[in-house]
Amino acid sequence: MSDGLASKPEIPSVLIRYQDILEPALKNTVSDNSSFIYDMLRYCMGWSDVKGEPCDMEKGKGIRPSLCLFTCDALGGDVEKAVPAAVSLELIHNFSLIHDEIQDFDEMRHHRPTLWTVWGVPKALVAGNVMRVLAERSMSCMEFTDAKLISQSSLILSEACLQMIEGQYMDISFEGGGRISVDQYMEMISRKTGALLRSSVHLGALLASRSDEVSNLFRRVGVALGFMFQIRDDILGTWGESEATGKPVGADIRRRKNTLPIIHAREAKSGLYDKEISKLYSLASLSDDETLRVLEILDETEAMGYCQGLVEHYALQVNRYIESVGFSEKSNKDFKKLIDFLVTRNY
Repeated sequence: MSDGLASKPEIPSVLIRYQDILEPALKNTVSDNSSFIYDMLRYCMGWSDVKGEPCDMEKGKGIRPSLCLFTCDALGGDVEKAVPAAVSLELIHNFSLIHDEIQDFDEMRHHRPTLWTVWGVPKALVAGNVMRVLAERSMSCMEFTDAKLISQSSLILSEACLQMIEGQYMDISFEGGGRISVDQYMEMISRKTGALLRSSVHLGALLASRSDEVSNLFRRVGVALGFMFQIRDDILGTWGESEATGKPVGADIRRRKNTLPIIHAREAKSGLYDKEISKLYSLASLSDDETLRVLEILDETEAMGYCQGLVEHYALQVNRYIESVGFSEKSNKDFKKLIDFLVTRNY
C-alpha cells in the first residue's frame, strides 16, 4: 500500500468537467461589486491578488460542488438547475475556511497568505459572514417548480452548515493534552468535514431523482466519503510535504490537534506512548525537536499505515454503494477515478 504523498495524482475529469458552468456562476454570485470586502472574497477564491487586480492563483479543488453536479448529472438530472446548490456548497466551504484559518492561526493556504494575515481578524470575520449570506442567496435562485423540493434542499444545506460549525467547535475543544477516543473523533469529523460532503451527493441525488430512497442512498455514500476525506486530511496535516499542501510539515502536531494518527499512537502498544504524548501536547507550543519526537512516535506506532488503511476501507464502502446505484458504465468509471484520487491525494 502506497501512502501517495510523494507523487501528485492526476486530477480526475469530474473535478474539471463542470468548471465552465460553475466558475461563472460563482463569480456572478460573489459579484463585481466595488466594495472593498468583495476584493477580499475574490482573493479568497483565487481570482485576484491582494490589491484586487485580476489574476489566476491556485484555487481549491471544488470537490463539493463537483460532487453535487456530477451526482445530479449521472442520475439524469438537469445540471443547470443544480448549479445554485453547487455554488452554495462551495461558498459555505470557503466561509468555513476563512473562519477556521482564524481559529487555527493558519497563515498560509494554497501557497498564499490567508485573509486574516493580510487584512486582520475583524475584516476576515466579516468577509466570512458575507460569504455565508451569499451562499444562502444562491439557494434562493433555484428554478425548480416543486416548492417542497426547494424547501427540502435548503433544509439539507442548513443542517449541514450547522453540523459543520458544531464539528469545528468540537475540534477546537479537543486540542491540547487531553485524550479523546476514536468514537469522539469520528463523531467530530462526521460533522466538521462529513456534513458538507454528505450534503453534496445527497443534494445532487435529490435534485435529479426527487426520490427519498435514492437521495438517502447517496447520503450514506456521503457519510463514507466524509470519513475517507478527513482521515486523508489528517495524514496530510501530519506528513504532507509543504510544497504540495502549502502548509509546514507537521502542521497539525504544532497546533497540538488530536487527529487520528495521534489517537492511534496513544492507544497503540498498550498505551506505551500515551503519557509522553500528553506531556508534549500539554506544552503551550512545540519546538522543532518536540514536533520531530511526536513524528518519531507516530512512525514507531505505524500510525500512517493504520490511517491509510481506514481511508481505503471507507473507499471500498463508497464503491460498493455506487455499484448498487446502476450508474452508466462511464459514470461508474468516472466516480471510481474520483475516489482513487481522494484516496491518494497529496494536497
